[in-house]
Amino acid sequence: MWDIETFACLFFVGIYNPETRQKYGFSVSEYENQLDGLFKFLEVHKDYFFCGFNSIKFDGQVIEWIARNYEQWNELSGLEICAKIAQKANDVIDNSNYGLFSEYREDQMGIKHVDLGCIHHFFGEQKMTSLKSLEFSMDMENIEELPLHHMKLNLSKEEIDSIIRYCFNDIDATYNLYLYTIGEVDNILYKGQNKILDREIIEEETGLKCLNWDDVKIGAEWNKLDYISLTGKNEWDLKPKKVNHFYGKKYKQFFPKTVKFQTKELKQFIDKLGDTFITNKKQEFDYKFNDTLTVTIARGGIHSNEKPRFVKPTEDEIYYQVDIGSQYPNALRKYKIYPSHLGIEWNEMLLQKIERRLKYKKLAKETKDRKYESLQEMGKLSLNGGAYGRLNTQGDWQEDPCAMLKTTMGCQLEILMIVEDLILKNFNVISCNTDGFDLVVDRKRDQELRDILSNFEKLIGNDILGNFEYTEFLWIAQLSVNGYIAQKREKGVKDDGIKKKKEFLTDYELYKNKSCRIVPLALEQYYINNVSVEQFIKNHKNIYNFCIRQKSSRDFHYQGISKNGTNVYKKLIRYYVSLEGEEIFKIKEESCQTNASPRSIIEKNEDTGRGYKLRVCNFLSKDTKVEEAGIDFDYYISKARKIIEKIEYGGRKIKKQPINQISL
Repeated sequence: MWDIETFACLFFVGIYNPETRQKYGFSVSEYENQLDGLFKFLEVHKDYFFCGFNSIKFDGQVIEWIARNYEQWNELSGLEICAKIAQKANDVIDNSNYGLFSEYREDQMGIKHVDLGCIHHFFGEQKMTSLKSLEFSMDMENIEELPLHHMKLNLSKEEIDSIIRYCFNDIDATYNLYLYTIGEVDNILYKGQNKILDREIIEEETGLKCLNWDDVKIGAEWNKLDYISLTGKNEWDLKPKKVNHFYGKKYKQFFPKTVKFQTKELKQFIDKLGDTFITNKKQEFDYKFNDTLTVTIARGGIHSNEKPRFVKPTEDEIYYQVDIGSQYPNALRKYKIYPSHLGIEWNEMLLQKIERRLKYKKLAKETKDRKYESLQEMGKLSLNGGAYGRLNTQGDWQEDPCAMLKTTMGCQLEILMIVEDLILKNFNVISCNTDGFDLVVDRKRDQELRDILSNFEKLIGNDILGNFEYTEFLWIAQLSVNGYIAQKREKGVKDDGIKKKKEFLTDYELYKNKSCRIVPLALEQYYINNVSVEQFIKNHKNIYNFCIRQKSSRDFHYQGISKNGTNVYKKLIRYYVSLEGEEIFKIKEESCQTNASPRSIIEKNEDTGRGYKLRVCNFLSKDTKVEEAGIDFDYYISKARKIIEKIEYGGRKIKKQPINQISL
């Protein structure tokens, strides 16, 4: 693990070897110049992989530039060398901010890199995440920002020591992220999933140098490799000369021939939708089946608009969530969709990939060999994110938004057709989503339902791939179509029989904000084990689950006000709501040009109109006892209650927390 710090009068490289648990530090300042020692160390360890965060585009670029130039700096003082390195570091950052290519490619560097940020795609638009945010997600004790500016001059030895401690704290964070990357953590989303081993297997299978690629890029590049192998085309000729956009076209140009509707009302709705021109603005179309089911169709998918509710079937009923397996890959297959500039060969390549993935999946099940499990998982990514997902990705070699829209419109219109038929046959469809629908069915009609859906599988070409998958729920507590907790009848291979979405998630991907985790944990215990939220929250022992994260841009900072004075906080703060503490405000900088409010309160109490008392804890010891932290439990209990009130009482406020599910 490693990290660098580039100050105007200090350059420092920190290294940690987890095998030996040894730490190494090399610095340049007015007090010393340890560049020779650094590069001797790197030479001795040239066969090692150096694991970092954004190390390929920053740390590695700076080190490679120094390696190629430092022998010419014999006459320079330590401060002059620091100034040179700091300027280079700023140039590297500026070039990256402007989207320019890095000066040195990975294969041109003297260091062998494992860049964890690249592997997890934390530099992409959808998952953009800083190391400080990850430190919050990983419940690290210290997530403090460095209080010193990088251009500060005349650093004291004490200040230099604080920078070194800060650097090694980031290295500790990098090591924790590494453990997530190889699956040696308790988080169920990462446990046992070794992304580095997966990449080694893919490289052995395909020859792709993919160690520092994210999952979707691996899928897309694997597709490219197979497409070139199939067609013999040159890689540089694959990108479209002109992107095939859908703007200005009518929606009906993207309707599949397999859909037929029965009622006059739905036929008229589809005709109106089909004759609508596609614009570059958000377009949504609502259709009301009955008083309990209204659906919205948009370019990306279909969903219903149910209100918060608790649904539990009677003993004579079954609650099914019906999903369509491999929905988008199957749609690409059966509709024979392909990017217009790549031809039908792209679809043929996809069919081969589907067959190969099914073979790997079968071998993984039969042999229990990790190799085949990795290959089938990466094959899945090739079909979804690496193929369908790239159809609407700007600049990708597969880019064709029309092909993407034909896929999504076909899938959702087929779901609409099936739901209409089920409703006409008096089945109680209560929810609808992009990849399926929910319904409550009389047990006596179970086989009838399955026969109907089996016939639809044949009709729409889902009998080979894209079969309907049935999950039986004992009950569901729901805020929205994508926000719920539900108990399955049976436990799955990878779950404990509980399905959770959005507000009810208790385990999070690292790039997501897990603030106030105590609330979904309390809701889970309330609905699963009949434990009141008061009881669970007041007896919970992990203080990190009470913590909340706020992060500001460079145009803002935070200001805490209490009876003891005022504190200023930069960028990222971690805090919990407490009985004694500060009111915290988000303050706009004078240089900010936006119309944002100059001063806004964080965590406003709706009853008093003032801010809650907050305890900022960017350093929070793991030994901190919840019962001694002064936590305002009522704040967290209230947040959980409000969700229960919406689900069980139509949003009406309850004076006393329900004790258990009997009240349902």
